[in-house]
Order: sequence, then structure tokens, then C-alpha cells
Amino acid sequence: MERLTRKKIVVTGGAGFIGSHLVADLAELKNTVVVIDNLSSGLKKNIHPKAKFYKTDVRDYKKMAAIFKKEKPSVVFHLAAQPLVDVAYKNPLKTIETNVMGTVNLLEICRTMPTIPSVVMVSSDKAYGTAQTLPYTESTALRGSHPYDASKSAADLLTTTYVKTYHMPIVITRFSNVYGPGDTNFSRLIPGVVKAILHNEEFLIRSDGKMIREYTYVKDITKGCITLAARAKELQGEAFNFGSKNIFSVIEGVEKIQEILGTKVNYKILNIAKNEIPAQYLDWSKAKEKLGWQPTTSFKEGIEETLDWHRKIS
Repeated sequence: MERLTRKKIVVTGGAGFIGSHLVADLAELKNTVVVIDNLSSGLKKNIHPKAKFYKTDVRDYKKMAAIFKKEKPSVVFHLAAQPLVDVAYKNPLKTIETNVMGTVNLLEICRTMPTIPSVVMVSSDKAYGTAQTLPYTESTALRGSHPYDASKSAADLLTTTYVKTYHMPIVITRFSNVYGPGDTNFSRLIPGVVKAILHNEEFLIRSDGKMIREYTYVKDITKGCITLAARAKELQGEAFNFGSKNIFSVIEGVEKIQEILGTKVNYKILNIAKNEIPAQYLDWSKAKEKLGWQPTTSFKEGIEETLDWHRKIS
């Protein structure tokens, strides 16, 4: 992993699942970390004790600008978002305000700083929308069709606009589905199945169970983000996919978790999910070639660590 140490770093969304892992990793590298989060989905207790915390919404330009003016970061990770497809379907306005205008606020603040910080803009494979050809490469067109997907496509395109127009040191990451300790969104496959096992509950599958996704362990993702941030000036404007070889349908995922944990999972297919993309997985060879990054956590190791964490909080 490239060294990113002794920097002043802002992490938006740093109280969330992925963000809190990233903050912890950055703190361990002896960086001074500032977290901005409105705690709409993240939890204050998730934030590393050495990080400075501001409870602020990325949609609030004035408050955000005041924080950046005071803290003067040299590196920024932008993870703050409304992250749920179902919520976006029910409340597109808030999703677009957060994911699009929240991103524009951050870009504009960074643009107007005396010394423009390096920025890692954290996106999603959902930004690609439904593609004719899989896996997605970084050159796949951004064609999100529904509120959440389109909000990620728009944020990516606006980020590229700021790079090309203002020559800002920004790089973009696009993740597959991320799993691991700390994820308490039980509508997702892995935390949902683990919770069902621990509490002897029925796991409810919102989709038809046939949707194919790619699952990457959270610590592999954060290592990739840090490596990329250390080279943001050199690689400005480029996008990098971060994924794994764990590609399977929802039902196959349930079966794999059952096999790893040696426990039967009772599940029910609801088939009520709306606007879900049938299949998504990434080509992450560019990250391997240019960054020397690849996932190192096996699915078995990741599931066992996730189960251990959920046992501790149950």
C-alpha cells in the first residue's frame, strides 16, 4: 500500500460503514483525520476516537465551506451519500440533492481553496447503469436509469467536469458491493443472512434471488482508496474499479454463506425490489496494473470476520 501519512485529511461520510473503516486506517497511518457526517445512516460511535468530528450535511454549502476554511485539508475522501436504492426510489429529491449537489458543494469548495486538496471521489458500480456488456470497465458509459443510479452517474460526470475545466487533482473510485464488520443494513445480503443465523430468523430476499452481484471485503476497499489518494495528483481525472472474484446471485450467496458457517438459513423470496439492475460486476485489472492493488481477503475469511463482529454486538 502506498504511504499516506501525516496529512490533514477530511472524510465526508466518515461515520458510515465504509467511511469508518477508512477513517480508522488513516488514523493508524498517523494522519490527522476530520470527519464530516450528518449521522443520517452513520453512527457517531463508529468514528475513530482520534478523529475530529463535525455533524454537518454535505448539502449545507456554508457550513461545509467554513469547516474546510478552518481545517485546510491536503486530502479529501468524499463518501457522504444517500446510499440506498429503495430510499432513492421513494425519495428521489433528497437522494439527488445529497448525491449530486452534495458532491458539487464539495467540488466547488475544493476549487476555491488557496491550495486545492487531492480528492478521492467515491462512487459505485451503479453509476454505469445497465450495460450491454459485462464486466464493466472504466470506459463503460455512465448510464444510470433510475434515481439512485442516475445520481451516481451525474456526480461522476460533474467530477470529471471539474477535473477537465479546473485541472483539479481528483480521482474516482467505483466499488462493487462492499461487505464486512460494521454493516448493519440488514436488507443487504451478507449482514441480513448473518443476522438471520444469529437470531434464528427468516431472511427476506427483496428481489427474485437471481440478481448477480460482486462482493468485496471492506478492508480491501479502504486499502485501494488510500493507495489511490497517495497518487491522486499523478492520476488526476482517472477512474478505478475496485472489485473481487466473488460474483454470484443472491441465492448462490446464501448457499455459500451456509457452507462457510455450516448453518442452514431459512429464507423467503419476496420479489418486490424495484429498479434493480439484473447483473453487475467489474473489471478491476486497471487497479491491479496501475496501483498494484488487488483484494487479498477470501470470501470465507470475510464472512467469518463479519460473523464474529455481529456476535459481539448481538
